[in-house]
Amino acid sequence: MGDNHYRRYLDLRARTHPGEPVPTEAEYWRMRHAATEANPQSRCC
Repeated sequence: MGDNHYRRYLDLRARTHPGEPVPTEAEYWRMRHAATEANPQSRCC
């Protein structure tokens, strides 16, 4: 689970924000978890 999320994020960033700095994988996951905590939604588990 989640093994391709960062790769997909990099692909999206390259298309939508070419040439801009890209967060490291660790930074990406910190941002993702912070966003989830700030905006909780229903979850199955």
